[in-house]
Amino acid sequence: MLSIDNTIKKLSDLINEIKTYKKEKIEIQEKIKNLNSDFSQGKINDDKYKNSLKKILMGKKEKELIENYNNKIIKNLNEIKKNINFDELFAEKKLKLDLEEKFDEEKLIKEFVKSSKKKKVNLEKIKYITYKTNFYNVFANKIFGNSAENLIKKYPKYFDDLRRTVRLANLRIFFNTYVSLGILSFFLTMLLSFLLSLVIFMDFSVFAFAKYISLSLLMGLFVLAGLYYYPRIIMDSRRRDIKQDLPFAIIHMAAVAGSGAQLVTVFSMIVESNEYKGLEGEIKRILNYVNLFGYNMSTALRAVAENTPSNEFKELMNGMIETIESGGSLKNYLKNKADDIMTTYKLERKRYVETLSTYSDIYTAILIAAPLLFIIVLVLLSIVGTKVGGVDISFIEKLGTFIVVPVLNIGFIIFLNIVQPEM
Repeated sequence: MLSIDNTIKKLSDLINEIKTYKKEKIEIQEKIKNLNSDFSQGKINDDKYKNSLKKILMGKKEKELIENYNNKIIKNLNEIKKNINFDELFAEKKLKLDLEEKFDEEKLIKEFVKSSKKKKVNLEKIKYITYKTNFYNVFANKIFGNSAENLIKKYPKYFDDLRRTVRLANLRIFFNTYVSLGILSFFLTMLLSFLLSLVIFMDFSVFAFAKYISLSLLMGLFVLAGLYYYPRIIMDSRRRDIKQDLPFAIIHMAAVAGSGAQLVTVFSMIVESNEYKGLEGEIKRILNYVNLFGYNMSTALRAVAENTPSNEFKELMNGMIETIESGGSLKNYLKNKADDIMTTYKLERKRYVETLSTYSDIYTAILIAAPLLFIIVLVLLSIVGTKVGGVDISFIEKLGTFIVVPVLNIGFIIFLNIVQPEM
């Protein structure tokens, strides 16, 4: 309804301006007609006629002034056609838009509202599903829904951080359901661990039962900890994916916006390209807010900015909001933003390459030169004796070759993956 109300207001303003221009044009034409009549009847002399005509025409020629009013009217008529699809909405009524049309504002607005109500929602635009459910979630909600709700109300400070993380992770599940799922998983894990312990150990003593219960409790707590940290892992993964795709998505958006496309069309094209998987969730939410819930673009951007895990994407959304609300050029904003973020991206790549050169020196010293030197020392020691500190030299060689060096190499690869910036 927001878009319909805005269109009605715009339609009303445009029609009122047309009425004003037509009224002023007719008044000028009437004044000139009366002035010419008085002059032809000899009621006024030549000087008075020229002065009066100059005053009416405001220093312009009659044809120029009338044409000026006609151009203003045509501009508004074209604005109506462009923004509210006038020809499509009123095709059945066969209404025309021209300089001589007598506008019945109330009638036109009623026709517009009637036509808008007849329009069906385009389901193709609704691509983003907010929540998903399955049997396990429904079952957990039925069994522990009330318990979860009571826990959340009773200990809010323990759940506030988890609630925020679940929201930022974009898990398509209600928070109460997620807590219910955690409680059910805890008890199921305990039960399965206990039964599995009985089957494996086949010991039915009291002491054995105490061990089984302790092990089951430990496994249940492990599952709870996993469910607590799982949203954080997903949130960090989403943040990395967004950061990875954002520079190229902004360049794409700037190119589309440069063609004069509206922002909602820009976002639709980004989603339909299927090239920016990390941003799809965020952009689909914006499209749903606009197409499904009827939010204006600023409100939709603000809602998504508050619930995104990426500070870079949040900064982009806030910049768009400021540009839209201040009436600035979105095309220029996106172009400048694309230039800035690509500069940052290149600097990060360059900094990482320079850092890699340092790491390569460390790798050469520790994992190439040091093992070679170590082997040479062991060979020299084997000439003197067969043991070092009571340990066989052959055992030390095997330990270093098959355990220490591979483990250090694996550790170095993991370290490189951790410090590597998002590509």
